[in-house]
Amino acid sequence: MRREGTGPSFEVREAVAAVPPAAAVAVAWSGGVDSTVLLHAVAARAAPAGVRALHVNHGLQPDAVRWERHCRTVAAGLGVPLEVIAAPVPPGNVEARARGARYRAWARTLGQGELLLLAHHADDQAETVLWQLATGRAPVGMPRERPLGSGSMLRPLLELRKETLCAYAREHGLEWVEDLMNADTAYDRNFIRHEILPRLEARYPGAARALAASAGAWAVAPAGGPVLVAGLDRATLRRWLGAAVSERCVDEVLRQAAARPGATPVVKLPDGRTVRRHGGRLHLVEREATPSPGGGSVCGRAGETVTLPHGRIVWRRATCGLAGGTPCAVAYRRGGERIRPAGRGVTKTLKALFREAGIAPWQRSRWPLLQGASGIVAVPGLAVAEDRAVPDGWWPDWEPR
Repeated sequence: MRREGTGPSFEVREAVAAVPPAAAVAVAWSGGVDSTVLLHAVAARAAPAGVRALHVNHGLQPDAVRWERHCRTVAAGLGVPLEVIAAPVPPGNVEARARGARYRAWARTLGQGELLLLAHHADDQAETVLWQLATGRAPVGMPRERPLGSGSMLRPLLELRKETLCAYAREHGLEWVEDLMNADTAYDRNFIRHEILPRLEARYPGAARALAASAGAWAVAPAGGPVLVAGLDRATLRRWLGAAVSERCVDEVLRQAAARPGATPVVKLPDGRTVRRHGGRLHLVEREATPSPGGGSVCGRAGETVTLPHGRIVWRRATCGLAGGTPCAVAYRRGGERIRPAGRGVTKTLKALFREAGIAPWQRSRWPLLQGASGIVAVPGLAVAEDRAVPDGWWPDWEPR
């Protein structure tokens, strides 16, 4: 008989118990074994009404419809609300584009302060470290947590092995779907998962866990993601900035990070990037030219994707939006612009609108506005003008590059 406090179920429950309190909790649920285990464990710990499941349907395979039906059935059995999000994948690298589409979909969906739980585990982390090393990237791995949209995301199972999750699923008689694409070694991650990692484990038992653990010190802010100012130490900042940044720059960033509340310090790095403080975090901002402020140079219509050098405007059906085919010219801030957002009952300056949405100051000059003959008709992702809004219309979203 297994002792109390040991075994897969105990390990998974302990990992879920360590999830911090949040305004609301969502689980990213593909229907596969990993996310099914996470959803089951979260629903068992909390009242099912206190958690929801988010299923992203990329529509990449004929089985996608069957997977969605499976998720609806299982969610109903658990008493967990399910939201299915359609997220088509643009042409190109399927792995990268699908991943980006998922994160954009989650970011749009999360409520204020909502915590999104992802089911990545130690084997996934090991694969990520190997992939980063093999492709010339810093082995930062995946962060355990980071901001996302109006909320944040957390990977509570990152220290558990895949075999632990599979054992949990068997113990509880869970049902899941298998994505045949996961066996296709033409994809980088699958190649590492099926061809490389097993051979490393056979030669060096425990290699996967060791690789996953090695990312822990680096996973503070992967690829220049934001890092918290509170508790920031020199070693963490050095890893975040990279080895090419001088000690003098590190000193200056630390000094500016401690600037008075409300200040917006900027430190310019030798490679042209800047370090900026916003919302209690430091941000690495790439050197980018500001788009031309002249309006009308790029035009489109509501419902039609508009591609710009620094991102694209995409549309989705919403309870309130622009009428299909509404002419829109892309413009940028000049200063003093105002809009009366539909459903708000008050006129707002763009500055106030951006501040409320948590848009960083350096992003605002590059945020496209949609202009009609009488003025601004929409601010993608943030507002549609009240006098142009119709029921069951087209809502614009902004996807920066």
